[in-house]
Amino acid sequence: MPVKNKIALFRGIVRNIIFATNIMAILLLFSSFLSWRVSPLKTNLFSYIGIAFGFVFFLNISYLFLWIAFKKWKLTFVSLVSLLLCYHPIITFFPMNIFPEKVPGNSLRILTYNVEGFVNENKKEDKEHPILDYIVETDADIVCLQEYLVSKTGQSIKSQRDVNRILNKYPYHSSTALEASGKYHIYGLACFSKYPIEKTHEVVFNSSFNGAAVYTIDVNGKKLAVANVHLESNSISAEDKKLYGDFIQNSDEVNLEDVTSNIRSRLGRAYRMRAEQVRKVKDHLSELNVDGTLICGDFNDTPISYVYAQMKEGMDDAFASTGFGPGITYHKDFFWFRIDNIMHSPNLKSYKAKVDKVPYSDHYPLTTFLNVGD
Repeated sequence: MPVKNKIALFRGIVRNIIFATNIMAILLLFSSFLSWRVSPLKTNLFSYIGIAFGFVFFLNISYLFLWIAFKKWKLTFVSLVSLLLCYHPIITFFPMNIFPEKVPGNSLRILTYNVEGFVNENKKEDKEHPILDYIVETDADIVCLQEYLVSKTGQSIKSQRDVNRILNKYPYHSSTALEASGKYHIYGLACFSKYPIEKTHEVVFNSSFNGAAVYTIDVNGKKLAVANVHLESNSISAEDKKLYGDFIQNSDEVNLEDVTSNIRSRLGRAYRMRAEQVRKVKDHLSELNVDGTLICGDFNDTPISYVYAQMKEGMDDAFASTGFGPGITYHKDFFWFRIDNIMHSPNLKSYKAKVDKVPYSDHYPLTTFLNVGD
């Protein structure tokens, strides 16, 4: 066989192999729809695909540019059409609201923040409190906090009295002690509001460190139900995160199978528990007679997940509707995901949702403006 023919044959084989892997990437992209629809109570497969959606998305983008670079227009067309057909999960994962609407003057500012038990400021001997100072600076009208840890005695860590003193612009507050609370401390959820909190209802999970609280808040005569949620954590240990971090930095010395099997064993149980927890929250909210509903907090799951889709049913996602980019809120040990959310009923309207990259917790805070009408 002539050399030119051998080269042409080799190029054809390589192109076909690349195209085959491109087809696999496209199938994974389309599987994102099943990540929203298939409950982890049936199978965890699509939950794992959902958590890898960022990689799958950028892999498909890479193939698109590869075919453009080599002027393979038919293959370019296939990749482009696939991305367009998956427009909905793509813009949910990576919103592209480039030109934000002007915020009406009478809008509320909503803040949700997993404060990691105030871990950084509770270590400081000089009594600094950067998280609480940040909350004051945002001037948010309603603040929902998760992993809220305060002392009952005022020793070693901040007391509720200390927090109230610093957040004195909030005359109304409610804290919910989860099962993990002890004799000398409260661990759980908290809400601080400039508007009256008329009632707090705890939605109890079968979990020591996770739960939900639903506040009825009177905003100028309108009743808002504000759900502050902390869904089941993935229980990935410090050792697991170190193994993953070591793999990211030096994949030659760490086995990928060790990393994936370690994490997969912990994720499966959490996926199933969150599916039950989100149902409890939604069932309770459906029973309320209010003028509007908000769901704030740490979902511990990505925007391409069954839990996210179930929580969002009948709701709007403030960041997906008005934010830009991946909006990463969890940022520790090379795990970068958007797992904190603010959702609201469609009769309310959100503006300029954004993630503030302040380094005081393993989560970044998420804020949005919300118009509740006249």
